[in-house]
Amino acid sequence: MRLVLAREPHSRLFPARLAALLSALLSALLVAGCASPAARGRAPDAPVRAAIEQLSPRSERWLVRASEASHVTELRVKGTLVSTVDSVARVDTLAALLRTTWTHSAPPTGAPEIPSRISGAVDEYRVAFGGGAALGVPAALVLPLVYAAEWTGRGQQPRITLPNAEECAPAAAALSALRELWVSPPATLYAGLEWADSSQYVTCRDSVVVGVTSVRTYRVIGAEERGGSTVVQVLRRSTTQMSGSGTQLGESLEITAEGSGEMRLDLTLDGGAIVAGAGESELRMSMRSRRRSQELVQRTRLTITTP
Repeated sequence: MRLVLAREPHSRLFPARLAALLSALLSALLVAGCASPAARGRAPDAPVRAAIEQLSPRSERWLVRASEASHVTELRVKGTLVSTVDSVARVDTLAALLRTTWTHSAPPTGAPEIPSRISGAVDEYRVAFGGGAALGVPAALVLPLVYAAEWTGRGQQPRITLPNAEECAPAAAALSALRELWVSPPATLYAGLEWADSSQYVTCRDSVVVGVTSVRTYRVIGAEERGGSTVVQVLRRSTTQMSGSGTQLGESLEITAEGSGEMRLDLTLDGGAIVAGAGESELRMSMRSRRRSQELVQRTRLTITTP
């Protein structure tokens, strides 16, 4: 931890439960990133354009096959949080590891009104605050964490139905990160193809219910053979907005935040599941009460692997 321009202690309103706030922010940073979303029809960035030209999109197309196979996925997070109250700035580091086993079940043929479903469990979830700290399971969590989610239609991100996010339980905050692992690509993929998804849901930030709006855009940039199978490479850009109000230590509190991000993803053609991914994100949050305000900036590196 490092203090900058420290002239007085932080107000007890905001940092009194800093560890809890850091833990809650883990799920917020996972729905954000550090670049503006890719607009449809916009010319590709130079590296993306080069990859598209090399792949000859006129002749290369890949079909995503329906699959209900079980997946084991790990998500790792490393980040820094800078919190500023008046003239006092505090820098903290954090890390997290989440490991989950999950299955995606498609609706019956000819029944598009029935949402596809995801079921699974988190069997490993460890966090650490401070550069030298070891990863450990938060005291409030009991593993495994069983969960369920559903897709309600094309262009929608999955909605976590179990547990209930509005209850502000530690399990709901931890599971919010799972949204980064699920993608629903079109049935046919080719270099240069774009699509998007979005969602609106609620989460909790230090016992305050916060509404979240997330928009993600995707662009296919290539493909390669890996272990005898085709892996399609995708660039994902995202934006996030958050707002909410509540009370903390007897004070009314308003929370607003904006985030953006970029990740490179590798998708298998069996169900379009992510087999690898890496990217960076930034989240800027304001917490304001009648007496004082606090600004937080979260910068994060996110890695997805399939062990």
